[in-house]
Amino acid sequence: MSKLIVLIFIGILASSFNLPSSSESTTYFINPVLQVTVMDTKGNVVEGATVIIYETEDDAWDEENGVEAKTKTNHNGRVKFTKGLKEKAYYVVAKKGKLVSEDGLKSTKLKKNKLNKINVIIGEEKGITIPKMN
Repeated sequence: MSKLIVLIFIGILASSFNLPSSSESTTYFINPVLQVTVMDTKGNVVEGATVIIYETEDDAWDEENGVEAKTKTNHNGRVKFTKGLKEKAYYVVAKKGKLVSEDGLKSTKLKKNKLNKINVIIGEEKGITIPKMN
């Protein structure tokens, strides 16, 4: 009789836990993951943009030693960097055709076990105007 009571108690206790159903999925990130969303100056997402991240501002300016996303931005304007990232801030450069992100755009310090996000706005590249010499 006491075994039956213990089994009933265990059954009630186990059924009280809220476990996710098989249709729900949970994603766990061990290393830092960075999700970049690229938008134009009107706030529309940009599909097909190339996104590169850099560890230093000098590398971003020189466009050297960058890590390019494996794919271009999707139909939601997003791309994820999932491997090899450290718990630090990264400089982000996004481009599509003549559209480019502003210089010196930096993420916050990435954290482990978290989907770190940044929004990037791309617009017409201004370039440098060189005055005419008379």
